[in-house]
Amino acid sequence: MDVSVARLGAAELELALAIRRAVFVVEQGVPPELEQDGLDSSAEHFLARLGPLAVATARARRTARGWKLERVAVLASQRRLVVGLALVRRILELAPPGLMPYVHAQESALGFWQRAGFVAEGPSFDEAGIRHRWMRWSATGNSTG
Repeated sequence: MDVSVARLGAAELELALAIRRAVFVVEQGVPPELEQDGLDSSAEHFLARLGPLAVATARARRTARGWKLERVAVLASQRRLVVGLALVRRILELAPPGLMPYVHAQESALGFWQRAGFVAEGPSFDEAGIRHRWMRWSATGNSTG
């Protein structure tokens, strides 16, 4: 599996956006205007491939709270395999020094994020009609190594 940084404006970014549309808009019913939030230009984009096929994507960006991993999307046929964890591990490897990685994790994916070394904090909240929890990466409790 290859996980790379997708350059903004490149064909790879279009592949990433297509995966996001398939997962968030088509599968989960997130309105397209919420999925396309205008923050893509301020983020680094990642694309995971199995051979020639793009199967997962994510983006990460600096915020006031740290290094936010977001828009993590894995095609349905590749879920419950190692694709998502490999993608998250690569993003964590490239996190800027001194910035704490965190996510707004869908409650249905809390187990995935816990396996990746994240711990939930605070109450659940609604984002795009889906229940989420704020989670931070725990270097002491991580299972990515």
